[in-house]
Amino acid sequence: PQLGCIISANDLDISITQNPEKDNIVYLENKTPGIIPFWDYGIGYSNENKTTIEIRFAGEHEIKFYALDKGGHVSTSQKVTVTKNDEDYFKDPIWNLLTNGSEGKTWVWNDKIPACFGNGGQGSIVPEWWQVSYKQLVEEGSEIGEMVFDLNGAENFTKTLNTGGTSKGFFSLDVENKRLTILNANILHGADYGGDGANGSYYVITRLTETEMTLARQGDGWQNTWVFRVK
Repeated sequence: PQLGCIISANDLDISITQNPEKDNIVYLENKTPGIIPFWDYGIGYSNENKTTIEIRFAGEHEIKFYALDKGGHVSTSQKVTVTKNDEDYFKDPIWNLLTNGSEGKTWVWNDKIPACFGNGGQGSIVPEWWQVSYKQLVEEGSEIGEMVFDLNGAENFTKTLNTGGTSKGFFSLDVENKRLTILNANILHGADYGGDGANGSYYVITRLTETEMTLARQGDGWQNTWVFRVK
């Protein structure tokens, strides 16, 4: 028995086009007969012959197409250029307060207040019960350094410690519920998600201004609290 031949990449009939009025919107279409299509556009996947995707970030993005044929698969790719971040998606002011857009915003411990770490009642913007000063954090050997949030091609998070260590990841922001999730990294002196008794694997933003940010891990009527300021 023979599996059959594999279609040539030159015989693939696909189109990748952008909306002329909003180039974040990209139209993908496969017209190649007799194959199973698979699109990989970096932020997601599709096995539809025809689909529409939205790319949130400015820059050059590669869209890959795989055609599964009787004898195997063949692939091709095409690059598209998005001129600016999706204004509709990032229209809530919270995005700019946290990140300053593509340029990024750097946050450090708020050493200007009596306590920048501790706990208190749910929804509080500073530690109320157990209070730890910046000086105590330094003396106890807690993580001291800076965190950068930016929208330069992705929802990027970078933590750099004064000791020289750097960790990079991504963040996800639930605008409606003010929930901040850090992926592949953690904030300064970050929470133990599995052992702190709080809800979920996210931080709740209880305060965010141009210069100050309070993050919390909340349980039933209580929260652990982190207070930062702009560097």
